[in-house]
Amino acid sequence: MTDEDRQRTMDFILEHQAQFSTNLESLRESQARTDAAVAQLTTQVQLIARQQKHINEVIAVMADAQQHTDERFNALIDVVEKGRNGQT
Repeated sequence: MTDEDRQRTMDFILEHQAQFSTNLESLRESQARTDAAVAQLTTQVQLIARQQKHINEVIAVMADAQQHTDERFNALIDVVEKGRNGQT
């Protein structure tokens, strides 16, 4: 191998090492952006989960209230029907 061949080989290696370093830095920056996006999405998912839990609790309260209303309405219907039939 001549000195010129060695120099070309070293230049090739240095050029590719520099490109590798540039690509690695680009990947690090991309990973940092991805980490930030994942953190933001995690926060949003946690917020949605809390909101969904609250919605489920409200629905449960409304279902209980509706059942109570149905029971009272049925009792009122019974009273009215008994009154129509002459019962007290």
